[in-house]
Amino acid sequence: MNIKAMITGPPDTPYCLGQFEFSLQFPRDYPSNPPKVLALTTNHGRTRFNPNIYAGGKYRNEPGHDLEKDPTKLEPYNQKIRHETIRISICDRLEGYLGIGQALNFNGSTDSTITTASTPSSPLGTVNNALATPVGTPNSGGTPIATTPSVFDSLYATSVTPDDEFCDLSKRLFLTYYDIYQNIVQTESEQIKDGTAFYRAPFEFGGNRMDGTFGYALLAKRLEAIKAAIEKETNEWVSESSKWISHLNSISGNLKRQFEQVREFYREDNSGGVVDIELTDDNPFLWNFTLFGKPMSNYDGGMFKVKMIFHKDFPDVQPRVKFTTPMYHVHVTQDGVPFYTVEKMDDARSHIEAISRLIVEDEPSTNPSTHVNPQAAKLHFGTKEQRREYNRNARRCASRSTDYFD
Repeated sequence: MNIKAMITGPPDTPYCLGQFEFSLQFPRDYPSNPPKVLALTTNHGRTRFNPNIYAGGKYRNEPGHDLEKDPTKLEPYNQKIRHETIRISICDRLEGYLGIGQALNFNGSTDSTITTASTPSSPLGTVNNALATPVGTPNSGGTPIATTPSVFDSLYATSVTPDDEFCDLSKRLFLTYYDIYQNIVQTESEQIKDGTAFYRAPFEFGGNRMDGTFGYALLAKRLEAIKAAIEKETNEWVSESSKWISHLNSISGNLKRQFEQVREFYREDNSGGVVDIELTDDNPFLWNFTLFGKPMSNYDGGMFKVKMIFHKDFPDVQPRVKFTTPMYHVHVTQDGVPFYTVEKMDDARSHIEAISRLIVEDEPSTNPSTHVNPQAAKLHFGTKEQRREYNRNARRCASRSTDYFD
């Protein structure tokens, strides 16, 4: 049995919220014998993301490196992990899903002399001298020295495809974690100058290493372009939905029935904070609902509009959800994208209930992977004074929310 899995990197680590893919091959005599695990997020076998995960994807136990205490070795290594986590596991992956065919140098900078392609036949193109870039080579003291190899193969952004099983999940995670990725880019760029060569760790050798140079200015632009492309894709769902109604009767009919059931349910019970639900132009793919703030909470008196846009492939493709009324919350991004999970992914009401719980429950989750508004989370889980500031911001958000209603 073969299984593919995607793991998000732990928050507050160099792998922070990266999207790392693995293949697990289970033998027939499992669990007597363990599965074979292969890391797939390796920059086409060029990048070693961990002492125990080789560039070729294999796991090998390398004891002793976890005991390293020298900050002059630890922090430079962590710095390049942060950079490559965003470049490879986020930018390369999402650009592939979105068909952004950007030819890249080995360290992630673009090369205008290379013809781009949305779906290259091979991730490795022809050798091009123009792709030579500085890489980190430690001297005897462990200090990086800028050296220039004679050639690097041209490297396309990724080999993932739009029909990949993790495509929709990756896009939804990107929208919720976008602010965090940009915060990392901004913070790291203030400490490391673009063009600085990566430090090479003692256990890195031959082709089993992580070489390159820092380029945060480009990463910031790539993140912006990815976000814009996903938002454009969502707008295309809206424009295409009228065709889906006429050509996909079973799908649109299912969503229409679910809408009628959900509306009837909330007419009888609005304890979950849902006070109004409607379709845009009677379109079953375009839902709108209003949440009412919980009495005696920070959101008391607030009214928040939410739009939920469905795709024709629902539930395989999950709806795109966004607060259209400004919302200040630990679990809602600055531009209104909520972080939530549902058990019944094919049930529209489960989505609404999960979103309504954000303002009905008294306390946000302490799980840092759900804190998609970094500034709000810092205040809420900070000092008493910071917590008071968070509460003031939330109440101010609620009091202003009615200004967005006609």
